[in-house]
Amino acid sequence: MGLIVFGVVVFSIAFAAVNKGAEKMVLNGGKNGKVPFPHAVHQTTLNDCKICHQLFPQDQGVIDRLKSEGKLKKKQLMKQCQTCHRKMKKAGSKAGPTRCKACHSG
Repeated sequence: MGLIVFGVVVFSIAFAAVNKGAEKMVLNGGKNGKVPFPHAVHQTTLNDCKICHQLFPQDQGVIDRLKSEGKLKKKQLMKQCQTCHRKMKKAGSKAGPTRCKACHSG
């Protein structure tokens, strides 16, 4: 029985590690340029994948696909990022950027 529990725990840890996604990503920022996205920093800071992934599944390229299908509005994700960053800043916490050029790298 102990061996089974051990196996489940090891499998769960391995699956969680594999399913974390890339440490850093680059998102399509439209006409204003690409957006470097420190994924691991957000995972550590927020500690809840659903905060972002309620809008889109954890699949590579899904944001652009959902936008092209009309299932994700053009600036919906950007507005979510800005809102979160502004709330954290207002609360006195370390927060991400809120200005366009601070995220979009042209």
